[in-house]
Order: sequence, then C-alpha cells, then structure tokens
Amino acid sequence: MRIAYIISAYKYPSQLIRLISRLNLDSANFFVHVDKRTALEVYQEMVDGTKHLANVFFLKRYRCYWGGFGHVQATIEGINEIINRNIPFHYAVLLTGQDYPIKTNEQIREYLRESNGKSFLNYFPLPNDEWEGGGMQRVEQWHVRLFNHHYIFPKNRNFFVKRKFLQGYQPYGGSSYWCLSSECIAYIHRFIKTNRGFINYFRYVDVPDEMIFQTILINSPLAESIVNDDLRYIDWKVLNAGSPAVLDKNDFECLARSSKLFARKFDMNVDAEVLDLIDQEIR
Repeated sequence: MRIAYIISAYKYPSQLIRLISRLNLDSANFFVHVDKRTALEVYQEMVDGTKHLANVFFLKRYRCYWGGFGHVQATIEGINEIINRNIPFHYAVLLTGQDYPIKTNEQIREYLRESNGKSFLNYFPLPNDEWEGGGMQRVEQWHVRLFNHHYIFPKNRNFFVKRKFLQGYQPYGGSSYWCLSSECIAYIHRFIKTNRGFINYFRYVDVPDEMIFQTILINSPLAESIVNDDLRYIDWKVLNAGSPAVLDKNDFECLARSSKLFARKFDMNVDAEVLDLIDQEIR
C-alpha cells in the first residue's frame, strides 16, 4: 500500500519535520507546499530538516491567503507533481503541517487496503444549512483576495444579476482535506488539464478549496466510490472561531478512542506533550 502525502505548511518547521518522520516509510512519498509568504529562513529550515530523505519533494510555492485560490493552486501542484514524476501510489492524502496521525502507519495502510479503492471526502450539496446562507453567496458573487483583503462584487447580491454556476454541474462543499484513490487523483489531473474554464471559474469563488474537489468528483462517474468522511478528528469546541481548536494532552483519550486516521490541529508551542503521548501510546 503506497501513499503519497501532499502537505500544506506555512510555519513550525520542527512540527512539519516531526509529521513527516512519523509517517515516513519506504512506501510513502511526501510533496510539501510551503506558503510563498513564509520567510525564506523558515522555508530553508524545512528543506534542511528533510533533505536526508529522498522521498520528500518541495513544490513550487504559491501565496496562500485564507479563502483564496492559492490553496487550490498548491494542491493542484502536488497532484501534478505526483503524476508527472510517475510516482507509484494507491492513495493520496492531503494534510496540513499541523495535522498528525492518530493511528500507526500499519493501521493506516491496513485501513486503506481494506477499503478496496474507496475514496474519503467530506461533501454535501449546495445550498446547505452547513454553511451560512446556504453557501450560495460563495459562488453567486465574485470574490477576489489580494494581500489579505477580500473584495466582493457585487456587494449586495439581492439587487444584481447573480453569477451563474457552471452549466451541467451541481455545486458541492465540504472539508478541504481528503484521502483519495489513485483513480480519483488521475481523474482530477485529467479534468484540470481539459477543463480550464471550470478551474478559472473557481478563482473567484469564496474559499474554493472547500468546494472545487467535491464538485469535480461528486459530479463524476467516480461519485459512487467516494465515502462521505474525511477521516479527520477535529474539535470545533471554540464556537464561531472559524478554525478548529488546538488539541492538547487533555484530548488524548478522545484521540486514542477515535476511529479516524488523522487529527487537526496541533501546535507544539501550545502543547507538544499530546504529540509525545501519541508517539508513545499509539504504536
């Protein structure tokens, strides 16, 4: 069972190196995207800390503003690199540098082996009560993010012609992070190369990384092979924060009992002990 990990990082070099070390196997490859806004010395520390590993590849860097298209570009870059390098793999897993596995490598491989080619992606059709206003304002207005500024056109979508969604497609949303079979990754790669208008449309969608891969795959012939689960343990206990809670040692028992494969998010500057517990007890 060969796994290609695409990791999106922008800070905490030691935590990224620890994540890669925990997941590292001869049957794994790592494709790391570091936000172009990240300081060069931080980026270099990430490179230097993994340069002894021949299975770690650093990707072309994009500026990744929250809610902008940069996150999509980074993921597409990872997919392209996997395909163009002709790296053999059965699954690709999209992670952040603040994720961490809560199962052993063998448990992860066995879970995927027993999945018989199923993919794992959180999704729901839009409009949907999961998102404010049903989420349709994300596509019915033009959204542009420049230097962390968010511009919306028109300002009031109730008094203007709404932006039409792509003809022939039902919009879907969900979590940005996934675990996809090689078949799904190959499909996305072909789709992106042959549907430039589709990709360009999402350049002006709000938080497109929470929609684009769901919309591609759930509208595809592979939809039946996708399990509605991102395999992540996430705690949204910080209400209205827009970001999951930072997990600490007090969360360890929940992590140990979880059926999920990965968890987010962790911050070694807040609590490194929880990662120590995972390494010591989940093995």
